[in-house]
Formats: sequence, C-alpha cells, structure tokens
Amino acid sequence: MTFKSVLDIDCGIRFLYDKLPLSSSSARKMLLESEAMKSKRDIDIRYSKLNALYNKNCGDIAGKLVCLKDISATIRRTGEGAVLDDIELFEIKYLAIVAREVSQLMEKERIAVVNLPDLSDVIEILDPDSLNIPSFYIYDSYSEELAEVRKRMKAITGFGEKALDDEQMTSLALLQQRNDELENGVRQELAHKLAGKAKKLEHTLKNLSLLDIMIATVAQMKELGLCFPAIAEGGETFYRGMFNPMVKAAVEQRGAAYVPVDISFEKKPVTIIGANMGGKSVVLKTLALNQIAAQFGFGVAAQNCCVNIVDKILFSIGDDQNAEKGISSFAAEMLAINEIVESIRRGDNLLALLDEPARATNPIEGTALVEGLLEVIGKSKGGTVVATHYNIKNDNIKRYRVAGLKDGRMDYRLIETESGDVPHEAVAIAEQLGVNKEWIESTKKYLN
Repeated sequence: MTFKSVLDIDCGIRFLYDKLPLSSSSARKMLLESEAMKSKRDIDIRYSKLNALYNKNCGDIAGKLVCLKDISATIRRTGEGAVLDDIELFEIKYLAIVAREVSQLMEKERIAVVNLPDLSDVIEILDPDSLNIPSFYIYDSYSEELAEVRKRMKAITGFGEKALDDEQMTSLALLQQRNDELENGVRQELAHKLAGKAKKLEHTLKNLSLLDIMIATVAQMKELGLCFPAIAEGGETFYRGMFNPMVKAAVEQRGAAYVPVDISFEKKPVTIIGANMGGKSVVLKTLALNQIAAQFGFGVAAQNCCVNIVDKILFSIGDDQNAEKGISSFAAEMLAINEIVESIRRGDNLLALLDEPARATNPIEGTALVEGLLEVIGKSKGGTVVATHYNIKNDNIKRYRVAGLKDGRMDYRLIETESGDVPHEAVAIAEQLGVNKEWIESTKKYLN
C-alpha cells in the first residue's frame, strides 16, 4: 500500500499528513508515492535515524530544502545524454548547490542520517566562473569565440540609444545566428559531461527528499507528543496511553480533557463493548492510524507501544449503503466483512478492525452474527478488534469494556473484563445530553 492510498481512511492519517511541516514539494511527492515498510529491519533503521535527529538543530537544513523540486524527469534526460535547456541546467545546478550547503550544515551538526554524494564536479561544470549563485547562463568562459561574438554584438547595439542602419542590422543578425550555434554547441558539450553524473544526481535528490521527510517527522513528534514504537514480527501488539491526535485537538479546543487508553492484542480476537458515545469507534480508528504511522515511519500516537507488522489493514465501519447498486447498509456491510473473513481464513497477515458489525439488523440475529464471526475467524496473524454493543458469549476472545459513566461524566478508559455484558448507559447518556425530559421519563417507565 502506498501512503497516498491510505490517506482517505477515516482514522486521522490525513490530519497527520496535513500537519507534517515538510519544506519541499519533492519530499511531499516522495512521501505520497512511498510504500509501507513491511520489514522490521527497514522500520528499525528509519526510527534509528529519526532518533538520531531528535535532539539536533535542523532548522537551517530545513530552510535550505524549501525550494527543492522533484526534477527526476530532468535527471532522467541527463542520464540519456539529452541536450538540456537553460531551465533544466539551472535545476541541476541548484540541486548540486543545495546538496553542498546541506552537507556542510550536516557536518556542522554532526548529522549522518543520509549520504549525499559529492557534486563539486557538477558545480564546476555549471558554474565555471565560481559565482556560487543558483541561476544558470551560458557563460562567456565556456567559449572564447562565443565571448568574442557577444562582444561584437554589444559594440553594434551599444546601450540601445540609437537606431541601427541596414548594414548594422545584417551584421547583428549574422552574429546572433553564430551566437545561437555556439550556445547550442556548449549545451551539447555540457550534456556529454553531465550524462555520467545522473546516478549521483538521482541519489542526491532522493536523499535530500528523505531528509526533509525525517526532519518534518521529528518536528511533528515533538509537537504532538508522538512516540518511537518498538517493532515486532509476531507476538503481542500493545499501546499504553494511546490517543488520536485529531480527536485530541478537537476535544482540547472545546476546553475538555482527552482520555488516552491502553489496549493490547495478539492472535485471539478482541472485543470492545460499551454504550454509544463511549469512544469505541475512536479506538478502532486510532489503531488503524497507528498501524499506518508505524509502517510509514511516522511518530506513533501513544506514550509507548509495540506494533506488529502487517501486510494490510481492513477497516469496516458498517455504513456502506450504495443506492446506485441497490445495496442496503446491511448487505454492503456483510459483503465487506465477508472479504475480511475470507482473507483471515487464507492466512493473510492483516489487521482487521470492525466497528459495530451487524448493527443494521435486529439485536438477536445481530448478536448471533457477531458471535459466529468471532468463532469463524479464530486466530488471525495481525489481530482482529471488534467494537460492539452486543452481549457476546464466546469464551475464546479477549474482552475490553469502556469504563463508562462515573459521577455524570464519561470515562473513556478501556478495562479488561471477563464479562460480555454491555453496560446499560444509553438513557443516562441521553439524559446527560439534555434531551427532552418527558421522553427520558417515558423511556425509564418502559425499562422498568
């Protein structure tokens, strides 16, 4: 899965992406096209580099990367020996100068998280007068004849203060033609000299973009209080003090306090029970968010955690009605969950997150469907977590319940429990929300 493909998962990953302080468009493109890491070694290496950057001053480096563009097409043409125009030659020169300046800053700060090739030979080719400015021009020093032609042209035109006669116009046209021929010859010579530098240029662009992503990631980790995860390939996944940055920001904006949760799971299915508004859906979304974050090298939203690597995340939110196809919410949900079941039964390494499955049918059949689902899927490699408000009787599952209402306030913490009985808090929550008192009293009468 690419990062771009997970951005639309309703879990808060777009919030992290939008808040990521990337400096360059090249880094943003690289991130969107990047594939999820599926090797513990690869992920561990990424986090070791982030850790090495954590206490470094990277502000000046980030400033140098602001105008870094994706010039991979220009670099490809360079490798093919194509004759580049002045804009393309400027792009190559600018990349080389930025790389040199970033290398100097990395050396000063003792940063060694990426390797930047020495492009001094490229700078010498494109900056023959050692002006050390990023703009590009076919300099006179490239050709003595070119310098002489330009000198003669300037002698004719002067400062443009007088009109030229026919003879001068003819001479100027011939000189301009020769100037263009000589400039084209210089460009061909530059193309020949630069062709062998394409691999170094490609490597430089990639590593500068990666450096930008890592600097931005570290800055975001500090700002949002994200952690470095431990990465596992089998065993328990756990989160201590897990939170959802997007929801946390919204809660705190209202002046309330966000309540982090603890949760752990392995191969045995996990259920989370509790009344509506108990935060069960937020837990599932945060599990999806943190799985994505860990496998793309972001900070993880928890105090500390251990995350197992999976090949994919399957997330069912139970509201997939499609009127055009004539599919009801229940039918669409059943088909979506069936895909998850089939994938788990095949032994696929996936994290399955199901929010209120079978909610769109009657409670008796809905409960039976969820109990049957948990029995059929058995153990899964990546883990299965199901949020439900049904009373589930299966013995071979791990259960959490939302702590629930205490002194008129919702406690969103998850408590491990042996019981599958869902707390009866719907009326109390409705009363707390200030709904019609007559409706509440009538409801209590029917409950009694």
